[in-house]
Amino acid sequence: MDEIPPSTPDQALAARLLELATGRVRSHAAILIDPAGSIVGWLPGAEQTFGYSAGEMIGRSCDVIFTPEDIARGMPRWERETAVRSGLAEDDRWQLRKDGARIWVTGTMTAIRDDDGVVLGFAKLLRDRTDLKTHVEALESRIAALQEAEQRRVNFTSTLAHELRSPLSAVSTAALLLERRADRSPETQFAVGSIRRQVDFMARVISDLVEVARSTLGKTELHAERIALQAVIRDACEASASSIRQRGHRLQQLLPEAKLYVDADAVRLRQVFINLIENAAKYTPPGGNIWVKATTEGDEAVVKIADDGIGIAPEVMPHIFELFTQAETASKSGLGIGLALVKEVVALHGGTVQAMSDGLNKGSEFTVRLRLPPQRPEG
Repeated sequence: MDEIPPSTPDQALAARLLELATGRVRSHAAILIDPAGSIVGWLPGAEQTFGYSAGEMIGRSCDVIFTPEDIARGMPRWERETAVRSGLAEDDRWQLRKDGARIWVTGTMTAIRDDDGVVLGFAKLLRDRTDLKTHVEALESRIAALQEAEQRRVNFTSTLAHELRSPLSAVSTAALLLERRADRSPETQFAVGSIRRQVDFMARVISDLVEVARSTLGKTELHAERIALQAVIRDACEASASSIRQRGHRLQQLLPEAKLYVDADAVRLRQVFINLIENAAKYTPPGGNIWVKATTEGDEAVVKIADDGIGIAPEVMPHIFELFTQAETASKSGLGIGLALVKEVVALHGGTVQAMSDGLNKGSEFTVRLRLPPQRPEG
């Protein structure tokens, strides 16, 4: 008979460490199971995790630590069969302690084979991560609550917008009747003009509210076609001309002569640029400058709306595109709808929008990027 060579110091140390670890490691539960599913080894970590002593568990079916619903699904057998077929079965599930408490365990079951490949049994290594599972479930519950609150807010916003349309229509009709009166005194003209301006403003706000609600609910439909980007930008500048004139701003359009074509919904894209120009006008002191620039970068059309206005505070920047967020200034007011709508509409077009500012009183710049179509017509 061949003599067994003496163990080297390293081998002896490894054997001693394994012996000590087997008896002292309590953070992981190690269970040895025979091919039929009976427990043949119950290490101290398993007692710590499940509350059963080795004497209570040796010889019992491993089913005892599974929940009734997993037993009904045949999960104990499925784990062993999976381990046999693939060598390893993942084990992340609720299991039962001796006191009936459920714990969330994560781990593996490994098939143990002899040199001929015959399955001798299984090694199941588990760790109690109920703390992690509880934390995840708390986060999921919070997310669900936030989603529900968001849904209620969107529904309220949509309802409010629709309810405001009727009285606004009545005010608009009253202004029209005043315009048709024979009395054309300066006071009447001033009143009618003021009403008209406020009606137009409210109509835009209501339209934005409706669009934000529709977009959030996934009901916005785009009617995309091949359009010249410069034409949409010029239309937006013309629509914003009144606001620009009232504040004495200088608006400069820096657009390339060669047409930039994009596949987009012209009406909604026009709305994007109107909101960005109106936003620049709103937060730029009288007599300030606004620039609308367009160019291409790689396979993207790039439109920048810049101003030399009050800028954006660093603490506001991360939330600038969130609904009902606006720069905090004593002289400005609004609902903070426009930029949220801009982000939603640009995203629907497969594009992006970014804001940049060096800080308060240092102006701001909003950049819209849209994909260029693979082929653009000449002209």
